[in-house]
Amino acid sequence: MNLFRILVCGILSLTMPTYSAPSPLPVPKNIRIESAERRKEVWNRLSQQEKQLAFHLLEAARLGRELLFHQNHRHGRTIKRLIETALSGKEINKTKTLLGKSGFQEFVVYSAKFLDQSGPYSSSNRKYILTKVSDKQLTELMKRHLVVPSLNDLTEIKKLLIDPGFEVERQPEDPKGTGLEAVGGNLYEKGITAEEVQAALSKGLEPTLNCRIVKQGGKLTCEKQTVELSGFVGTTLQQIVEQLKKAEGVSVSKEQKNQIKATIKYLEKGDVEDFREANIAWVKDRSQSPVDFMMGWVEVYEDFLAKIGSWETYVQVVDPEVSKVAQNLATHAQHFENGMPYGKFKKTFPKDYSPPAIMVYYFQEISSYRTGGYNLPNFDDIRRDVGAKNVIRLPLPGESQSPDIRAIWNEVLEEFGPPDKKDTLMKAREKVYRVMVLLHEIIGHGSGTYDESKFKKNEDPISALGSLASALEEQRADLTALVFAGDQALIAVGLYKDKGEAQEMLKAQYDLYLVDFLRRTSGQRTFTEAHQRGHWLFVNKLLEKGAVEWAAKKKQPKTLKNQILRVKDYDKFHQVAVELLGELQRIKANREEQALVKLFDSHAPLDAIKEPWAQAIIERGKDLKINAGYVEQPWRVNSQLVFESFGGTTLETIAPFFEKMNAETPRVEKN
Repeated sequence: MNLFRILVCGILSLTMPTYSAPSPLPVPKNIRIESAERRKEVWNRLSQQEKQLAFHLLEAARLGRELLFHQNHRHGRTIKRLIETALSGKEINKTKTLLGKSGFQEFVVYSAKFLDQSGPYSSSNRKYILTKVSDKQLTELMKRHLVVPSLNDLTEIKKLLIDPGFEVERQPEDPKGTGLEAVGGNLYEKGITAEEVQAALSKGLEPTLNCRIVKQGGKLTCEKQTVELSGFVGTTLQQIVEQLKKAEGVSVSKEQKNQIKATIKYLEKGDVEDFREANIAWVKDRSQSPVDFMMGWVEVYEDFLAKIGSWETYVQVVDPEVSKVAQNLATHAQHFENGMPYGKFKKTFPKDYSPPAIMVYYFQEISSYRTGGYNLPNFDDIRRDVGAKNVIRLPLPGESQSPDIRAIWNEVLEEFGPPDKKDTLMKAREKVYRVMVLLHEIIGHGSGTYDESKFKKNEDPISALGSLASALEEQRADLTALVFAGDQALIAVGLYKDKGEAQEMLKAQYDLYLVDFLRRTSGQRTFTEAHQRGHWLFVNKLLEKGAVEWAAKKKQPKTLKNQILRVKDYDKFHQVAVELLGELQRIKANREEQALVKLFDSHAPLDAIKEPWAQAIIERGKDLKINAGYVEQPWRVNSQLVFESFGGTTLETIAPFFEKMNAETPRVEKN
């Protein structure tokens, strides 16, 4: 799944470039509200014991969400309280009066985004900023609802929300950490500089997944996040452990019990070896547990060192029937490996190789971003010796054919797609996405070997290669899907009915890839996010090789306002994908750090976002509904295991329930 931080400078340099803060993101005009009732249908499929297990996992996850707010910004939890209180049932009308119509509308959208992404930062490493709420209004709002330790905190919170130059980024985009002291992420104590970190690393500092780097006695040290810490973090982890112990008692499989036990031990003692054991048990559990979960400090994409993990929790309900397709694909891993352009760095899988692959409904997803699936563990020796597990997200019942969803994609295709293929692409969209995610997670991330002599024992190659390696790995997995999307093995797997559909879907895959690149560029307004940085690399290669071109949407003179990316030659598109896939694997396998830097510096420069074509794409996509995103209608499961949803279909009707979603679960008395 891995995301990343990005390189700003060129080929490795001994000097630190001057830090320059980028621009923040404007708050969307409005965002879509998704009904929680589809989730209720999934909940009601569970048995009573499965509901009990899920309930305790959901409670643990709810508690852990506070850890994520804390990680994303040192004031994250305080701002969360401000939002929940100001928009509560008792206060929302007063807040509306204070801020006025436009200020209130902007504030409620900002609040929904803040709560959805667990802090002020989007996945593209940019903060949202209020522009219609005045300094005076915000000061009064904070005065009414906040009790904070110091005037300095109040000042910083206000600047975070309305100052376009204050802590715009969550993490540095330079792998050396340039500007660390100016960003807002809380993996490092505020004020610590990149120079201090590099000096501490040279003297033996070894960050781990569950670290927070702090300064004690003038020296940097790794503060492990455990139940032993005093204050909020320790207390929260204690509460999570209590819920996990209850979940263990109703778990339905031996390996899941082992996973929970190891996770508890990890939270209590802080030894990453226990998290490794939890991952091993999770993989061994395969698809045995109808309610599956992953919890802990998992991905390292928000750390410029690619060492410290971000808190994540996924509680998911497995669909055993649909999962058969994913499992069948996994059994074909050797077929795809044999076709990889990997040279000597190909894997040889056992004859009975069948890595667990499950299709699931994400019942609760707590992370800094949404994902269509993931492939874990990130510990490469566990992947080698035990295996990995693939989790693919299913749309909730009825979601794909929702008129709202279809209207959103119709709008995207109208703006960035070829008009003559619009109907075909609309029809193919869901299957194309499914094939992409399955091949990306199950085949792509599970493929290839590397020269172990160039890495420390059990060292993860992605962490070893640093920030850009996450972009490399995500694009390596994407390219796997693009290379094999028309493979005839997918007919046997059950994804396609015949050769004709396979070829039709391959072309649709390429067409939609270009549409999605433009759509993401318009929404993120930067190339910093891992997947998008990799997409930018590949699109540049395609343009360079003449496989795709800029063309007018219709038969008219091409301008910045009407041009789209269009495939010129599908065979050449495939060829470029094969070539780049081989290049990325070579860089990873041989630990070619300078080649990695050079490749992204030359073919995926971050400052290209300032070019006229990119700015035109941003302007054209600024009002697309898909770029505003969505939030879900608030919901909870009460102590009687009954699913409840709250509010209506507008932000103003759901906002009073934001506070309820993080309150202690109400105990429903039996009659």
